[in-house]
Amino acid sequence: MYSAGLVLEGGGLRCAYESGVLDAFMENGITFPYVIGVSAGSCNGVSFIAKNLYRMRDIMVDYAHDKRYMGVKSVFENGEFLNTKWIFGELSYQMFPLNYDEFEKSGSKFCVVATNAATGRAEYFYPTEFRDGCDEIHASCALPLVSKPVLIGKDYYCDGGVVDSIPLQRAYDDGCEKCVVILTQDRHFTKKPIGHEKAVKKVLHKYPLTAEAVIRRHEMYNRQRKFVFEEEKAGNILVIAPRSSLDFHTLDSEPMKIKHIYNLGYEQGIAKIDEVKEFLAK
Repeated sequence: MYSAGLVLEGGGLRCAYESGVLDAFMENGITFPYVIGVSAGSCNGVSFIAKNLYRMRDIMVDYAHDKRYMGVKSVFENGEFLNTKWIFGELSYQMFPLNYDEFEKSGSKFCVVATNAATGRAEYFYPTEFRDGCDEIHASCALPLVSKPVLIGKDYYCDGGVVDSIPLQRAYDDGCEKCVVILTQDRHFTKKPIGHEKAVKKVLHKYPLTAEAVIRRHEMYNRQRKFVFEEEKAGNILVIAPRSSLDFHTLDSEPMKIKHIYNLGYEQGIAKIDEVKEFLAK
């Protein structure tokens, strides 16, 4: 059993908001014995456990607009819009290395969610070694329509947010008694169907079950949000979410916009410190 868990939604560069909240937590000595992250939320999660203050802010603000990060050039050179090989190689582990010793000292359980491309189902990994990168985090961030799936063992995996966007239930299943959940959409948000079903099926023709999951993702996502707010009402979790729409696309790379939503998260995180500490002390 874990006294408390931290659940981190993904959302691409919108997760700058989430990294702001987590930097506020780190500045105030808040830790968790269990952390679960999806997609970019897993990047935030490992940085949080390793106490890499401002690491994710600096990566997103200073490098998301870099031509090496994403774009047409990457499509021609790497066969994917997001240059995940560079992002989860040189950028994340050489230019901005993790505090490996701090991660190991923390004793925190770290869970990463990824989607098995063949089955279209969520799978859960518990990585502990990051000195040579982390395929599990790479896979969790591999957006199906703009990134290549990632090989782990004998199977290919893609973004965990396709089938388990807010993995609160997994945190419960892993033994968390209560959780702090950080969302990257405001409380009034409702996800709409992706549309373009034929195009999705064509692009993901090798993985028809994942294609179907992408098409129906809005149903899963809205259902999970309903569960989150029910658990909040019951007093089992504490939810931190943007106060209003961030008006920010998943792959928006404008530095000033990213810094703005980071600041929103940081300010909200600071404002929530006493409430979070009180919740964790119960």
